[in-house]
Amino acid sequence: MGEFEDEEFGRKGATDATSRRVGAGPAADASGEVPSWRVRARRVLSEEYILEEVEAGSLEAARVLSMHQTMKTRARLYAHQLRQLSTFFREDPAVQGLLDDADVTALKVATGLRCSYFHARAQVTDAHTAVEWMPLTFEHLRAGDLPEAWHHSLIRHVRRLSEDQVRQVDAHMAGVELPSVSKATFDKQVTLAVALALAGTVPTPPSESRDVEIVDVNTETGTASLYVTGPIPEIQALAHRLDIASRTVQKAQRAGLEDGAEGPLPFDIDENLHDRGRALSLRTLRYAILVHSVLDIDPVQETSSPYKILVTVPATTLLGVEDAPAMLEGMTPIPAEQARQLAAGESTWQRILTDPLTGAHLPVTADTYHPTTQMRLQLRLRHPVCAVPGCTRATVIAAEDDHIIEYDHDHPGRGGQTSLWNLHRLCWLHHKLKTAGLIDPTRDPEDDPRSGDGSTTAGPWETSWTLDGEIRTRTRENTDLLTPHTVEALERAWRVHQRAHADAMRLHAEEKARPHEDRAAEQRADAYRRAYPSRRSRRIIPPGPTPEETDPPF
Repeated sequence: MGEFEDEEFGRKGATDATSRRVGAGPAADASGEVPSWRVRARRVLSEEYILEEVEAGSLEAARVLSMHQTMKTRARLYAHQLRQLSTFFREDPAVQGLLDDADVTALKVATGLRCSYFHARAQVTDAHTAVEWMPLTFEHLRAGDLPEAWHHSLIRHVRRLSEDQVRQVDAHMAGVELPSVSKATFDKQVTLAVALALAGTVPTPPSESRDVEIVDVNTETGTASLYVTGPIPEIQALAHRLDIASRTVQKAQRAGLEDGAEGPLPFDIDENLHDRGRALSLRTLRYAILVHSVLDIDPVQETSSPYKILVTVPATTLLGVEDAPAMLEGMTPIPAEQARQLAAGESTWQRILTDPLTGAHLPVTADTYHPTTQMRLQLRLRHPVCAVPGCTRATVIAAEDDHIIEYDHDHPGRGGQTSLWNLHRLCWLHHKLKTAGLIDPTRDPEDDPRSGDGSTTAGPWETSWTLDGEIRTRTRENTDLLTPHTVEALERAWRVHQRAHADAMRLHAEEKARPHEDRAAEQRADAYRRAYPSRRSRRIIPPGPTPEETDPPF
């Protein structure tokens, strides 16, 4: 039997050695059988080895063993959950084991695990892959010999592979001494297994890699990145056109400033170029051109308003009577001053009436199948995301207004009415599933403002859902949140933010006024303290001044 010999995770401070090939047998196949070669650890992960760095029989030794057993227990529980998910998916009559039809199963799982639909679908897919396609490594996980985090990493590496390729990776990893090898060895073997499984496959052509996605969303700084992927010549051409355009605009800005031109300058996104006295940088201009240019889709006719941002502003805020915040898409509060700035350039206003106590939108009615403009606005506020429980798809684009009780086109008086009580917004996928009868929403008729004594209920209303005729759950509509209580809380938070911002600006000014040498020395010392937190008693002597600093007085 051929063997590889590799480093087991070593003592504290040690690193894995490079693998030394002792012998090699045949490559792993997709049959699911353990290969005739193995990657072995230098030492078996025994209790004696685990406790090698601590005193035997001590409290520390007991804690180390306890943590090790907790790791194994977590792995077993994780394996148990994967098997449950896999079984649920395999035996779901609405799916019949087809991954492309796992949407209904995901909705049921999301209800049970109290997670989003997208997270549930990913878990179902991963569970099927782990249990059905990778049974050999799954047995190590079930025995507690493969840490949960390691298995997550393994699954991430095979998500884009075919079933046959995944089975090849599983067979390769079964030849690794998983209970004892180090994390570095494990990662190295996973990379090798994936490379071997992909060997001989035709590379994906660049034309099939075109994609644009939003990444690195940072809610603390309020920034995000737009990631564009595509064939190298196309990306280079895009960058070249953007560079030429930004240089042309920069030249125009400089000319306008030199000539003392009055009025707005091109792509002055902050409207402060006259005060700055200099043109924007090429980096800033590239961004401005991308964000503020009209995208040409000729010969396709562009819609008159391809994208709208819905901001709900209290009338008292617009009049300056009070500083109650506005709401962005019915969910995110924005300061009153920013709301006034957004509203300043709008010439057309639409009124939405809300209940003064609950903040819910007062009902409006329609006598036809299609909702009125006012109803559609309110529906966007009530359902900023798909109404199906667990789904987080935004309804700004590609969502559909749906009648909870079906509208009777032949006899409108007999079917569900076109009213806010009987409407919600669904993403295209879940609207399709509802039409197919796989998900069924209902509402209590007593909440219908047209029923009973004719009294109106502003909402928010609850919806009961039946998923595939078996799973039942409930959801509640969103409101615009502009209630007196919420307004007071948001105003208080805004005042706290303003005080904190003023303090930060004051401290910034004080720091800026300090001598550069003092500030640099203190920051270097602070960096040492962060790097070596255990050496607090040691006096840290900062290094000498940098070339940018003044010479020392000695």
